[in-house]
Amino acid sequence: MGGQTRRRVASIPERRIVIRPARAEEAGLLTDLSLRSKAVWGYDAAFLARCRAAMTVKVEAILTRPHYVAEIEGAVVGFYGFEPEVDGIGLDYLFVAPEAIGGGVGRALWAHAVAVAAALGHENLIVVSDPNAEGFYRRMGARPVGARPSDLEPGRLLPLLRYPLGGAT
Repeated sequence: MGGQTRRRVASIPERRIVIRPARAEEAGLLTDLSLRSKAVWGYDAAFLARCRAAMTVKVEAILTRPHYVAEIEGAVVGFYGFEPEVDGIGLDYLFVAPEAIGGGVGRALWAHAVAVAAALGHENLIVVSDPNAEGFYRRMGARPVGARPSDLEPGRLLPLLRYPLGGAT
């Protein structure tokens, strides 16, 4: 499962990244983007096929929980969504299109997610991360607090991280 070589893009000026609420009709597009993004880590086709069900962005989730997309010149290049967690709000998704990785889209989405979660009154932003993405979240300031079992592979543990949003932790 080694990482694939990927083309790095030059940093995109943040003023060109527009973050807006996701629309229900974008669920399929966002699902496809998430799978293309996950494939960057070198996972094989069989694993990615098993991921599809867990990574399918549901219309109902977009309609009932905050979900946002990042666009550059009208093209969707990333997104995130929230899910309920016991001790905060969970980052259900945060994916960047492979062609935009390394350009600041993930950082912009993270900053937006932190601001929205804090504005909603949550104390913590909880992240269950792909092991390959843990470094990104740690660079953003999230701290490891354990692991959660994968729903896809028995025995596989996923890093669990917490980012305090200003309340008691």
